[in-house]
Amino acid sequence: MRAVIPPKPGPAGLQVQDLGVSFGRGRKAFDVIDSLSFQVGAGETLGLVGESGSGKSMTAAALMGLLPWGGRISAGSVRLDGTELTQLSAPALRAVRGREIGMIFQNPLSSLNPSLTIAQQIAEPYRLYGGADAQAARTHALDLLREVGVPDAARRLDDYPHQFSGGMRQRVMIAMALVCHPRLLIADEPTTALDVITQAQILRLIRRLQKALGMAVIFITHDLSLVAEHADSVMVLYAGRAVEQGPAEAFFRAPRHPYSQALLHAIPRLAKPEERLSDIDGLPPRPQEFSKGCRFAPRCPAVTPECLNAYPQRQGGAHHFYCMHPVGGSA
Repeated sequence: MRAVIPPKPGPAGLQVQDLGVSFGRGRKAFDVIDSLSFQVGAGETLGLVGESGSGKSMTAAALMGLLPWGGRISAGSVRLDGTELTQLSAPALRAVRGREIGMIFQNPLSSLNPSLTIAQQIAEPYRLYGGADAQAARTHALDLLREVGVPDAARRLDDYPHQFSGGMRQRVMIAMALVCHPRLLIADEPTTALDVITQAQILRLIRRLQKALGMAVIFITHDLSLVAEHADSVMVLYAGRAVEQGPAEAFFRAPRHPYSQALLHAIPRLAKPEERLSDIDGLPPRPQEFSKGCRFAPRCPAVTPECLNAYPQRQGGAHHFYCMHPVGGSA
């Protein structure tokens, strides 16, 4: 008999308030994420963007309770449907991570266990958290492989990860993330190194399953063009802090932070193929070098001395930003 995971009452919703992540202890401690606040509702997609090292994947690791050795949540609240995740015991957090939150990792080959078949890896959480027997879990794994578009799924079920292409491994990762019908899906660069056709197929698949399951989705990417197409809201990270947040339509129509504008100007546009792409001079600071002022100031064309002395206050409403000299003037 096939096991059925009981329905979870209430709407999905993630609320993160003033999240801080630190490494080290005492005088050697340093922050990598600072005062991060956002929310994602049922059926909504938040696009989390920024350069490498901005804190996107570290934010995902904190939400999942999978911070690297030495890392800890040093401040703030992470609530999923009213449950405070930062206060859960390790076993309770594992249960939430297995059932309530799914994650698609950046590199499926390194995230999959090379010594276990695809069937074993998909079925394990369904057996553990859904109470299914071995046959029911295998049937569910087969259904999911078909759902994510793996050809000849019945035959491929007992293959190992190295026998799959990059795109097919990514589909397996999606199946694993969705096996327990999570409330929240975190997709960390889910289309990295994939060709554009496979990329489009995977993103359409995530969107379709999101609608069917009513999931909240956090979509982490460098690619703002993908965010424009698939996200409902946007949060731009720089050096561990949010510099701009808001509805995707408002953000792309009129970005307010100079960093956001610079990122958008780095996207090629078919309508203006002759337009020269811009870059951002310099490099993001290391966490040990974070200053008390605006962290983008050393690279910002609009910097003034006041930018170096204090972090900017929030400006704006639903579409808000942190800048003393925003694009288009003050709110």
